[in-house]
Amino acid sequence: MAHFAAITATDEIQAQAILQDVEWDLKRALDVFYGSEAFKEARAEAVMGTSSSTGTTDAPMLTAEDLKGFEISVMSWNIDGLDGRSLATRMKAVAYIVKNVNPDVLFLQEVVERDLEPIDKLKSLYKIYYANKGCQYYTAILVSKMFDVEKHDVIHFQNSGMYRTLQIIEGSIGGNKVFLLNTHLESMREHRPQRCAQFSFCMDKCKEIVDANPGCLLFFGGDLNLRDEEVSKIPDGILDAWVSGGSEVKTKFTWDTFKNDNKQGFHGAKMRFDRIYWHGPLNKVQFSLEGRQRIRSCLCFPSDHWAINATFSAV
Repeated sequence: MAHFAAITATDEIQAQAILQDVEWDLKRALDVFYGSEAFKEARAEAVMGTSSSTGTTDAPMLTAEDLKGFEISVMSWNIDGLDGRSLATRMKAVAYIVKNVNPDVLFLQEVVERDLEPIDKLKSLYKIYYANKGCQYYTAILVSKMFDVEKHDVIHFQNSGMYRTLQIIEGSIGGNKVFLLNTHLESMREHRPQRCAQFSFCMDKCKEIVDANPGCLLFFGGDLNLRDEEVSKIPDGILDAWVSGGSEVKTKFTWDTFKNDNKQGFHGAKMRFDRIYWHGPLNKVQFSLEGRQRIRSCLCFPSDHWAINATFSAV
């Protein structure tokens, strides 16, 4: 009971009630809890702080025809700042690649204070918003200077033992209302319950925002650390950018130790940890992987993760 209560941020009375119904099977109890209305009621207790980014707007419902010619690119990258090997060189490579790809929006995970200068220098091109800065590692959202930022919120996951947060920016670009959500969910297979709870919370937040702002564009992404079997209950209208872009096998795996040898002890793993979900009246998605060229001076890649880049447009 204590284990269930700790994972779900509920009390032992509720834990006992659910566990009894499933003959004290912890996995079944967690599945019941995360799929129930109780989770939606309890999720406010699973985070610290609230977001004001769900206020209702009167924006009209737009169609792809209304947005014809509009294009926005979103890039997400876990830059592996926790690995101190060749960090300064790798961060310079990250900044170089970002400048070349030139996305309108950039989600970063595993940013660290050490050798941050190349990332900070991107402020010549972007407005930079950090979450949990000063912690051992943190996330950042970089937005084009054409992006008008109205609010920046950070929600701290109370059930995280790894300082994980959900970062939210509300703003507009080209006169279109846009919400940006960046996160780094709990790592490692054994932390599946916490990760699933965090992902469910993020999906609920996306639904809240879309329901309150039906004319908006929304992009949610980051290093979600998800296994395919952990993805469930995606709200209607929230789409997976890799799927929208054609589900090409060559762009599927973002943590691929067959091709990326930065992490020597993990050879033989191929995972789609990094994902972008989206909502809006756009009808074309181009999806690619970036950062796959080895740095000659240190014989490693910029990160153990490939960056994902998605360009959304109305044609």
